[in-house]
Amino acid sequence: MRLLRLCLSVGPLLLTAAVPPVLAQSPYVGAAIVGDILRNSHSETTLGRDVPAGGESIGFALRAGMPLGSNWGVEFEFTRPGEIDTDFSGTPIPLASRAETVAWSSSLPSNVTQLLPQIFPQPVSYRLRSAQRHSTLSTTLWLKQDASQRIALVYLAGMGFYRATYESESRFEILPAGIFPPGITAPLIFPTTTKTVSYGVRPLAGFEAHISLTQHVALVPGVRLHGLDNAWLVRPAIGLEWMF
Repeated sequence: MRLLRLCLSVGPLLLTAAVPPVLAQSPYVGAAIVGDILRNSHSETTLGRDVPAGGESIGFALRAGMPLGSNWGVEFEFTRPGEIDTDFSGTPIPLASRAETVAWSSSLPSNVTQLLPQIFPQPVSYRLRSAQRHSTLSTTLWLKQDASQRIALVYLAGMGFYRATYESESRFEILPAGIFPPGITAPLIFPTTTKTVSYGVRPLAGFEAHISLTQHVALVPGVRLHGLDNAWLVRPAIGLEWMF
């Protein structure tokens, strides 16, 4: 009987000790795979969009943090995402109708008048290729809420220091082939390439779940929302944390 009582009293203690803590009160480091979901401000007309509306990419993040209290602390994160590539063609832009071309060219010589209607009624189509990347260094405060012995919910808020690169290449097809008389070669129109690098600081907020796998290792799925210039950046992530 005494042995049974001893097992009943010691058993729960051993079971509790076997369950690793959700987030130890010690510094930690982590690595995660992240996905960038970018949504840009843009305008749309019958001619198409002025800039790409956004896109998706995959990257990685490195984290380091430490608790400052029983359920709160600080964290630093560096994220290097992949490039978001966009390639689309705009709706052809009509330069003028045949009637309009003939009307304003009626005072020109006959040989020019015959050539103009062949050139200007042709629509102008364009093609835009863009590649953008938003690398961030984030500083956040986190607040932990224990959901069970193995799972904790973590809420984050802070500031993100970002470096954004945007590279675009535009091509306009104004003069279609076959409009020039024999012996005259159409001029080559080279594409225009532009690269812009910008820096900024914007707020961020996030939510994570810390799932203890061992006493020192935790699985951390979560999502963070970054504010950018005229854009939203949503970053779902899943990674591992090592607690010292």
